[in-house]
Amino acid sequence: MIERLVAIILPMYNEELSVPALRSMFECGISLPKGCDYRIIIINDGSRDATLQKVIEWAKADSKVTILSHTENKGLGQAILTGFYEAVRMNASCIVTMDADATHPGELIGALVKTVLNGAEIAIASRFTKGGGQVGVPFFRRLLSFGARKYYGLIFPLAGVSDYTVNFRAYRAELIKNACNRVDGSLLVSSTFSATVELLLKLATLCRKISEVPMVLQYNRKKSRSKLGIAATIRDSLKLCTLPKEKCPLGKGLRIS
Repeated sequence: MIERLVAIILPMYNEELSVPALRSMFECGISLPKGCDYRIIIINDGSRDATLQKVIEWAKADSKVTILSHTENKGLGQAILTGFYEAVRMNASCIVTMDADATHPGELIGALVKTVLNGAEIAIASRFTKGGGQVGVPFFRRLLSFGARKYYGLIFPLAGVSDYTVNFRAYRAELIKNACNRVDGSLLVSSTFSATVELLLKLATLCRKISEVPMVLQYNRKKSRSKLGIAATIRDSLKLCTLPKEKCPLGKGLRIS
């Protein structure tokens, strides 16, 4: 008997080369806690390649796949929001976000979901906690990740959180519902990769518990071109420092482990 629905959000922009690997990962099966079933929500964010055609083929073969398309590229933040709204509409109990470039190990989905069902409101797949790591990441990208980790850890210290920028997370669906109702304006403003940090910081003000699960990022599996706009991401990251304290934790008044 299915008691809980897990919605897995895959934002895609020009990911035609990654779709076969993603499809294979899910077709091989993912392990979820007992009583859980899942749906895949693909957000085609204005792709200009054959991404849409490939995911349509996938959806025809798998009834668990839902496709939502933006007519133009709106960025990661809006893609995640679109996925959140659909997951809430589906009445999901747990919402998972992950990159669509096949670098996030699908076998970790079950561990993230289990962590949320066991009491965490956010479970983060962390490269930097004990047992985590990165494979095949170019030196410059590793340097950026290291700098971002130190920067956010200093400006926005969240106890027990070591990976602020990763998009591979599981959320208690009720937290997402509450956030959409309580946060003034849009839950996500950034259209760049800093959206993952913005989301974490805003949700942290509503959280009682955040946990991390170790992840080995498999960058060597990446087939598509990187979408990271370094200058724009740095610009949006600096803007996060101007968020009012009620919208951003600034490391105070939180019970996070």
